[in-house]
Amino acid sequence: MRPLKSTDVDKNIEKRRLVDELHAPARRNFPRRHVIVRGYDDLWQADIVEMRPYSRFNGGYHYILTVIDVLSKYAWAVPLKGKDGSETADAIAEIIRDSGRCPSNLQTDMGKEFYNDVQRLAKKHDINHYSTYRLLATVYSAIKIAGPAKFKTGDSVRVSKYKTIFEKGYTPTWTTEVIKIVKVQHTNLVTYLLEDYRGKSVAGAFYEYELHRATYPDVYLVEKVLRRRGDEVYVKWLGFDGSHNSWIHKDNVI
Repeated sequence: MRPLKSTDVDKNIEKRRLVDELHAPARRNFPRRHVIVRGYDDLWQADIVEMRPYSRFNGGYHYILTVIDVLSKYAWAVPLKGKDGSETADAIAEIIRDSGRCPSNLQTDMGKEFYNDVQRLAKKHDINHYSTYRLLATVYSAIKIAGPAKFKTGDSVRVSKYKTIFEKGYTPTWTTEVIKIVKVQHTNLVTYLLEDYRGKSVAGAFYEYELHRATYPDVYLVEKVLRRRGDEVYVKWLGFDGSHNSWIHKDNVI
């Protein structure tokens, strides 16, 4: 058996601390911004769920359009092979046709799949289509709710992985990927805009209870060693898909 070195002890301590960080308790119930509606079908919210890693198991469907009526919480899900505006508009039209219901207002993000064709559909059915970001930047741009912000722009954080009662306790509570805060929105309540390490914006705004400060932002766990080459190993990183696999020195494996 190889004798234990001080570097082994240091790496084990570092690994233990990172694991503790990933499994730190996350708060589920906390204050959120209110949405005011006047009745059923007054406001629908829609978004696209990305399922590309599982498309080979789902007949080539890469996305799911999700739509919810805010008051009743009645929801629809339509599989999509693409998320261009035409296919998204067709899916929303299908929901309206099959359900016999139609919203007065439709709230989405600013993704290009929700514009052009979707706007024409909204106009046809006399639906007020808007995005949260556009509303915040225009109507409420002059309204600032003073409140302390736990995080600041540039902070490295992890995002809560909301756990249901059916999930195992040994799965991480927080993402292994480290995200950067790019904007603090001082509205009621304070929310944060994020981007990943590639500089790509993360959809949505996050409450402080959904974020956890990354104490070890430069440390990542190896899920599996795939190949070996001299003093180097080709590894798959825990929490990342295969596109992030990379060669590292064997002494850097944690």
